Amino acid sequence: MVTEMSVKDPYARLRPPLPTPIDEQCGCSGDPPIMLRSVLASNPVACVECNLEVPPERLGFTSELAAALAGWRAFHDCFFILWLDSQEFESWAQAQLETPDSPVNRRGLALASELNAYRKCYYWWFARENFSTPEICRVCSGHLERASYGVTCENCQILYCEES
Repeated sequence: MVTEMSVKDPYARLRPPLPTPIDEQCGCSGDPPIMLRSVLASNPVACVECNLEVPPERLGFTSELAAALAGWRAFHDCFFILWLDSQEFESWAQAQLETPDSPVNRRGLALASELNAYRKCYYWWFARENFSTPEICRVCSGHLERASYGVTCENCQILYCEES
C-alpha cells in the first residue's frame, strides 16, 4: 500500500516515529484505569475508558519502568508481527500471545502489576478475529466481572475485550 507520506518520502518507515498527536491522547477527566497493551505504537499504555494513549509523564513512573515497558513492547510486537504476517509462524505466534504462561504474557502481567502503583492498571489480553470472550479468567480460572470496557478479572488485573 502506497501512502501519501511514502510518496513524499520513500524512507518514511525507516525514520523515528512522530510524536502522538494530541487528539490521539487520553483527555479523560479524573484518573480512569489504564491498560498495558501493544498496538504497534511506541507507548503501550492506554486509557481503558477512551482507548487512547496515556502520556507517560502523566503517570510519572520511573525511568527503569519506562525502559522495561519499551522492552516488553518490542518483545510483544515480535510475536504480534509474526501473527499478522499470516504465514508459517502465525499459529505459533498466536499461541504465544494467547497462552497464560508464555514469556510475553508473564512479563506483561508483571509490568501491569508495577504500573498499578501509579494508577489502576489492567493487562489487555490478546484477541484475534472471531475471539470468544472467556467465561472464566484464562490465568486463574476466577470469576470475570462486566465493565463498561469489556470483562475483567480483578484478581489478575486482566481486561478481556468483548466478542468480536
